[in-house]
Formats: sequence, C-alpha cells, structure tokens
Amino acid sequence: MARRTDGGRPDVPRSFPTRRFRNRRTLPMVALGAMAVGTAGLLVMLPAVSNACQVAPDTALVPADRVRDAIAPGSDVLIVGDSYTKGSGSTRSEHGWAQDIVTDLGWDATVDGLGGTGYVNTGTYGSSRVTFSARIAAHRDLDPELVLVQGSQNDWLVGTDQLRTTVESTLREAERQWPDAVIVAIGPSAPQPRAEATGGISSAVAAGAKAAGVTYIDPLERQWFTTMNSPGFAASDGQHLNDVGYQYLADKVADALDDLAAPSDEPQCL
Repeated sequence: MARRTDGGRPDVPRSFPTRRFRNRRTLPMVALGAMAVGTAGLLVMLPAVSNACQVAPDTALVPADRVRDAIAPGSDVLIVGDSYTKGSGSTRSEHGWAQDIVTDLGWDATVDGLGGTGYVNTGTYGSSRVTFSARIAAHRDLDPELVLVQGSQNDWLVGTDQLRTTVESTLREAERQWPDAVIVAIGPSAPQPRAEATGGISSAVAAGAKAAGVTYIDPLERQWFTTMNSPGFAASDGQHLNDVGYQYLADKVADALDDLAAPSDEPQCL
C-alpha cells in the first residue's frame, strides 16, 4: 500500500518536521562509562529489579504473536510524542530515543515528535492541532503495524481526571483508526529529579490506557532513571536526555517490547 511520507501533519513550524526513517546501521555504540553508572544505580537502588523478573499486569493486553509481528524488522511503525521523541537535548536536538530504536530494530517508521506537547498540552503553539489526538488523526492515511504514543510529562497543568479521560479517548481513536495495529503507550521518562514530579501524570496515563485496553509501559514505575544513573543520561538542562540517555531509553523500550512479544508462559519483565 502506498504510504504518505509527509505524515499529513497539522500546520506547525518547519523546525518540527515529521520524519521518515529506515534501517541504516547496526546497533550503535553506547558509552560504557555512562552505562556502567546506570547499572550501578540500578544495583544500588533497585536490587529486586536488577536480580529478579517482575511480571507487569498489562502484558496480556495484546497476544504475543501480534507483538512479535509488529516489532519485526521492516515493520511499518508510527511514533507520536513530545520533545523526547524529537530529541531535544541530544546533539543538534534532533536525535532522540525514537530515531535510535527505529535504526536498531530496522523499522520503516514515521517519527512525529513535537516539543512541549502532550495528550492535552499544546506547548507554545496554542492550537489543539498539535495534541497527540490531532496528530494521530493527521496520520490516518498511514497503515502502521505498531503505534507508539510517548509522553505526557508536559501535561502537568492538567487535572488528573481530564488527563485520564483524554488519554483514553486518544488511544481509543488510534485503535479505531488502525484496528489491526498494536498500540502501546509509553509514559513520562524524565531523568531524576524531574521524574519524581511526574508520578500523578504517569498514574493518570496508566489509568487512561487501561480503560482503552492499551498496553502501558511505565518508565517511572520501573525506575529506568534513578538518582544514580540520571547524571550520566541527563542533558545540560536537566529536563531532557543526552545522546547516551536517549540510546538507553531506546534500549529499555525495545526490551519492554521484546517482553511483550515473549510467549505467555515466560516471565515478562517490562
């Protein structure tokens, strides 16, 4: 099926283009020093997580075989998110976790990252056309096998009930638009100490995703970013991630998707 490469994006500044990615290289090198710090942080702060598999309650929402097909190399993937998907804080602020995971897993992907936005928040644009729901609708001509909706940490001024309701309606719309696609929501993934301020947001997004029947990957609950590893992964502003941090986040999301694709009789560690 012919697919649009412009993504049908709303009228937003050209500095935030929808980008198409194909597999271009093998797994990139990750700075071992920073990763060592991250590992140490997990071992010190989270011995249970680092030594044992935790079974997430939402892993059975999508059959494992569907996930395996959706994440296979060459799959058509749509990623919609905020500045983390765009790559703010990285080299030239244009290479985030989304670009890394697309390259690493060999997807044929459309990446739509727009800084400051969320399920409700419109950032500095002041237009509902930049919310996740509107941008998902703008990609209606695509035919993705996997849809990843990342973020919501920008929705900090929104009441939890409104956020939960909006998350549910947004993800339900994605399901209606692409009934054969695997839809996965990914929550706030800020480094510490900002991560601690996103607890209410993450809980609201989790509730909305559950109501919509969509699998939710929760970086905050799984403590991907700790007080020990965050200094090595945070950008200079302390709000975003650096190149190593985005690769780390990409690896974590890829691992979570692999776990969702594991046979149901195997432990799944998200």
